[in-house]
Amino acid sequence: AQMAVTVAIAKPTSLRRLAAPRRACRALTVGRRTVVASADGKFADYAPKTAILFPGQGAQSVGMAKEVCEKSAAAKGLFEQASDILGYDLLKTCTEGPAEKLNSTAVSQPAIYVASFAALELLKEMEGDVNVDVAAGLSLGEYTALAYAGAMSFEDGLKLVKIRGESMQAAADLTPSGMCSIIGLKSDVVESVCAKASEMVGKPGAIKLANYLCPGNYAVSGSIEACEAVEAIAKPEFKARMTVRLAVAGA
Repeated sequence: AQMAVTVAIAKPTSLRRLAAPRRACRALTVGRRTVVASADGKFADYAPKTAILFPGQGAQSVGMAKEVCEKSAAAKGLFEQASDILGYDLLKTCTEGPAEKLNSTAVSQPAIYVASFAALELLKEMEGDVNVDVAAGLSLGEYTALAYAGAMSFEDGLKLVKIRGESMQAAADLTPSGMCSIIGLKSDVVESVCAKASEMVGKPGAIKLANYLCPGNYAVSGSIEACEAVEAIAKPEFKARMTVRLAVAGA
């Protein structure tokens, strides 16, 4: 299992405009080691000072973007533009819910993408010029980072995220599944937790280690019953600090 992060390196720019990227590359974080693939090696000595990191699915919550859009007309304008593309009132869903709708993959991914750009609009209004060297994102956030760096437009990025979210939702609907984060254990112990949980539900491989979030924090994915088994045994039997069910519509 591994976690993919897209890193877009651009000319030093400010939040007032989107610069065309000088280089886009893919980084894979495996355990504590990060490997960045660079075909030409031109950026071996590149030393960025400021980075923006964009979140992935699971960061959504009812009420998101409400305060941002109340303070920034430009931020609200992005949501209006997004609603025209999506065909529904995205801001209303973000601010009023219901949670079941917002947490669906088809909705949460566009919501987080647009909310990220909306937050940037408020940031530049509050802070003025902020030079940004690197934009990076986790999973869904990869698309936000690429659009921010100028690899594609806000509109095209949203259209891709819409297709991505709908496709992932369709796959999730075929088999009820979920994800949870296990905190306070090493990765090999997390694998043992998954093996025990799979044994408990009588289905080998029912849940597996999916994402290496950071040392001591790993996400596992599998059937709903297997997620429940993990939550039941991780702390008392394996001495995990905690487990957190992730707000995703499927594994």
